[in-house]
Amino acid sequence: MVQFDGILDRISRLANELKLANLQPQIAACGGLLHRRDGIDVAVFGRFKAGKSSFLNSLAGRAVLPIGVVPLTAVITRLRYGPTERAEARFVNGTAKAVPVGDIGSYVCEDANPSNEKEVAAVEIELPALKALAPLEFVDTPGLGSAFVHNTETAMKWLPNVGAALVAVSCDAPLSERDLGLLEELRRHTPRIVLLLTKADLLNQAQRAEVLAFVERQLGQRWGTELSVYFYSVRPEEGALKEALERELLLPLVRDRGVASREIARHKLVSLAGQTRSYVQVALAAATQAESARQALREKLADERRQVDLLRAELNVLAREWSASALDWYLGQLQTAQVAMQGRVTGALREELGQWRLRLPRLVEAWREWLNGLLRGELAEVSHAERGMFCTPLHETERHLARTLGAFHDRLAGHVKSALGVTLTPREFGLEVREPEAPPVDVAYAFDAAFTTVGWLVPVALFRKPIERVLLRKARYEVEKNLSRLAAQWRERVAAGIKELTGEAEKQALEELEALEGLAAGSVSSAAEMEGALRELEGFQRDQQPEPAPAVAGRGSREREIA
Repeated sequence: MVQFDGILDRISRLANELKLANLQPQIAACGGLLHRRDGIDVAVFGRFKAGKSSFLNSLAGRAVLPIGVVPLTAVITRLRYGPTERAEARFVNGTAKAVPVGDIGSYVCEDANPSNEKEVAAVEIELPALKALAPLEFVDTPGLGSAFVHNTETAMKWLPNVGAALVAVSCDAPLSERDLGLLEELRRHTPRIVLLLTKADLLNQAQRAEVLAFVERQLGQRWGTELSVYFYSVRPEEGALKEALERELLLPLVRDRGVASREIARHKLVSLAGQTRSYVQVALAAATQAESARQALREKLADERRQVDLLRAELNVLAREWSASALDWYLGQLQTAQVAMQGRVTGALREELGQWRLRLPRLVEAWREWLNGLLRGELAEVSHAERGMFCTPLHETERHLARTLGAFHDRLAGHVKSALGVTLTPREFGLEVREPEAPPVDVAYAFDAAFTTVGWLVPVALFRKPIERVLLRKARYEVEKNLSRLAAQWRERVAAGIKELTGEAEKQALEELEALEGLAAGSVSSAAEMEGALRELEGFQRDQQPEPAPAVAGRGSREREIA
């Protein structure tokens, strides 16, 4: 890939000269791919509990990666073939430590390594069982949208490094807006994307056909194209699904890895070259056209600079609107959960009350202790199950901010076109949504002090039924109150995330404006050098027409499988 090395070096120098900091992550990813000798990273992405780790354990033939109700920390876990079983933890400070495969959980599980306090950069595992799939390397990324913000952050930051991508989506909740957003982002980084519909054992054949039709319709409406789609289950009786995936996707990727590596590198570099070329065209026009044209652009950009406060206000208005409405929206969405929880709590409480024979103060204390334990579990479950709902205002804000940034870029592009006659390539603004960690579950009470103060004087045997009614009514109230409290805590954390997101949007807008201001100065480089760079980039894009890729999945095979 000598030619690729040359164009990447040229792009890197141009990015430094033109101060295009936004291209640096893609440049670094392309460099890592080009200098890799053999293997291909097959990264597995997906939401928390989509079945990613279970899928990789299935490939390995045993439970190597920890699974369960606790999410992974912000640790990339890599599995590959090795003649002997071994594992190594690599740390942020550059050191490494050999660890038993059975102790991997100590480094990648949230309960043993909260918020990645051990500063583990990655865990690498070598297994003899993966020999047939060598030299593919499987990368288990932290679950998107888990209870921990660092999971999503790490997975999204790793996107530029992806070779081939498997996107795990549970069959019982196929293709949410977040899944489609991930696919959109992945399309920028690799041409090889496969949708893995996990937990297929939950569906019968007719239901699989229905889900497949829905998924293909969604993909067609979004991009007018198809992706390879596979059903998968880790259950032994569904072994045919694993065999089909290995036969039609993984083994051909092993066989044709040279072609696949070149295809992936080409895809990344052509995309990068196109973005760079757009900026070079602006620099060339600014360097060669009359001073009046440059001055016209500078004046337009200066006007945009003076109106930055208006842009900032526009971004902040969007943020405030979503933050202000979040709590009321949460409470409306939680009505069904509240009614169901009140029913469970009062039903369980009736059974408990029938077993308690206590004086009133001790009865109230027992009620408090029992309800505290039950509510903690119930609230934690709601916080986890409704995480997507709680984070919706954050993602909606991101979409609104991205559209606002897009409109800002279009306005700048209009100034460039008007002054220099150059069409600036549309830019996709990637705002990194940092989902907040779930608030700690705590239960607060408010009880009538007089009720318990004189409780020793109340004969419980005589007033048992009225007392039980009071305790049941109070339990329903505590459910409502503590759910509202949980929603308020989520709102505070989401509001902080929205504020951070708004700051990032403003930063990206200013960086775009500053880049164009630098280009409009007309002194970035000589016209001759820009012309030479433009010819190189255009020639590279023209020459790199995609080669036919080896088949990775045929529609016919999938249709036969679900028929």
